[in-house]
Amino acid sequence: MSAVLIPAVPHGAQVRRIPAGRFAARARDLLSRARHEHLAMYAATTVDDEAVQRALPAARERRARGVLLRTMAPIGAATPAVTAADLAAIDGDHRRVGGVPTPLNVLDRRVALLPADPDDPEAGHLEIWSRPLVTALIALFERHWSAAPPPPLSSREREVVALLAEGWTDAVVARRLGIGERTVTATVRTLMDRYGARSRFQLAMELSRTFPGS
Repeated sequence: MSAVLIPAVPHGAQVRRIPAGRFAARARDLLSRARHEHLAMYAATTVDDEAVQRALPAARERRARGVLLRTMAPIGAATPAVTAADLAAIDGDHRRVGGVPTPLNVLDRRVALLPADPDDPEAGHLEIWSRPLVTALIALFERHWSAAPPPPLSSREREVVALLAEGWTDAVVARRLGIGERTVTATVRTLMDRYGARSRFQLAMELSRTFPGS
């Protein structure tokens, strides 16, 4: 039987405090059980490279099983120094916002994790299963997401999209640009998630309207 998201105490409190020393393990367990969607807001402006490397294998696995990832970070936050494919696994569809109200993770629209006190790391985190509270936190995420414009296309993304619009496969695009096919596939998937495109051709048409001349 495949793992699913379940409360730590199935019939207990819908909001519980997780001690600081236990949070990392609990978060890993919940992330391993996510099957559909992961929404995240990060308040940090610096990157812990060792933490990124530790998180990458699980992030790659979630992406491979189809978990849709959307993340937000403050404007000016550092970007992890990883490959394009791994950045897609870590950040997914990513936007920068003027301010993040609270660090937040929402998994499969069922459970939310956030600091009990953002100013006190020793206060631990809250694990929330209450449907009204989770719904309110999703609304908070979506409000900030909608206010943040999609990032401009990078030069590599423009090159990939231009070749896709001509009907080339990922393998051909990779050869023509001198990059790995995995990088092309990751770039395409991130852009399709970002713009809600159902096909590569639809993505190219959507981007031609959003970014004329790109």
